[in-house]
Amino acid sequence: MLKQEKESVNVQPQTAGQVNNQGQTTEQLSAMTVVDEIVREETQGTTTLIGASGYEELTVVPNYSDNEREGIKLRLNAYLKAEGIDVENPIDPPKFLVKVKDVPALPLGDLSLITGEKKTGKSTTYQVLSSVLLGEEGTWGPIVRVLDNPSIVIFDSEQARYHAQQANMRILEMAGLPAKNIYDKLRYVPLRKLSYDGRMQVIADYLETYHPNVVIIGGIIDLITDFNSIEESKPFIDKLMAWATHYNCCLIGLIHTSKSMPGEPRGHAGAFGVEKAYMTIETKKGSWGIFSVGTQSCRGEDMPEWHFKHEDDIIVPADDDAEAHRKESNNKKSDALKEKAEKNYQLNADKVCGLLKEKDCPMKKADLVKLIETTEGLGQKSSAAYTLLKRMEKEGKITSDAQGCITIASE
Repeated sequence: MLKQEKESVNVQPQTAGQVNNQGQTTEQLSAMTVVDEIVREETQGTTTLIGASGYEELTVVPNYSDNEREGIKLRLNAYLKAEGIDVENPIDPPKFLVKVKDVPALPLGDLSLITGEKKTGKSTTYQVLSSVLLGEEGTWGPIVRVLDNPSIVIFDSEQARYHAQQANMRILEMAGLPAKNIYDKLRYVPLRKLSYDGRMQVIADYLETYHPNVVIIGGIIDLITDFNSIEESKPFIDKLMAWATHYNCCLIGLIHTSKSMPGEPRGHAGAFGVEKAYMTIETKKGSWGIFSVGTQSCRGEDMPEWHFKHEDDIIVPADDDAEAHRKESNNKKSDALKEKAEKNYQLNADKVCGLLKEKDCPMKKADLVKLIETTEGLGQKSSAAYTLLKRMEKEGKITSDAQGCITIASE
């Protein structure tokens, strides 16, 4: 209900043009009286003031009773006692999942992100980290496990069930574990067929029921309807942070980078996430099939960059020495060319021996060279044909007599 009060400045009656003891004329005082009226509009306990300036002021004055104020005070003091920072009682530093080259990374009780373009190794990154946490040795390349008794849950909203199972088995294989369910240590939860609210509810129920200390969400923007909505994105990121704090878990969210802004996580959800996260890990795919994993932002010390590559469907550590990779690549190409050339030589040598068998008599070298040049499947120039025959003779596949006639070497 709207109520209005008008408070007027108390002005002594004056005649027109008269000046008071502050040097103000009657006309000036009359104008001030109009401007200085205060209009209080009270709606549901909130008062908006229009003050002496004549403009609406950003002033909120709730109308609380004495009892309400006492209740507010009790509520606030209870929160400050429970959550306030007390410098006289030291707080234990956070525990981390791993160390990378002796630098701790991914703390409990906080949100972290893994971001990158499509097919740059985001999923492989969390699989490597999970295998380090679960493996008996607890190491992989420059990564060393720090967390004791890890309990990992992976929520996946992107992959079909078959590929989700393959990802789960890959973690076990990298950790050196058999392909058996170890739900107390690792659980893969598909969310693909659920609605947005259903996905959030499954995560909330799992956290409340099992209290995992490592929570990985593959595709966090698949948990909200519009990742470009400020109204939806802010409370969503706040929810992730609240989960991480309440359950003291390391919550790791995967998110693609923006197509229009390379290097930046997608939408307002990504922007708010980076602002709030303890650290944002960025993955990239470089030359020579080498993937890099580094720190885009961090509240603590930046995690050193590390690298991996695929060798025969196995993920192995790699270095980022471009010159070494160039030489390795060139050597592989050279070896491949040599292998191809050797295979071609053996095929051509067999064909030459076939020609000699068909003739069933010695052939002069010059005539054999011309035959090689015109035979389909051989068709080599004379210089290449002479080189071929020279090697075949050297290896004992053919022989030549004093007149220069060539025959197949006797077996």
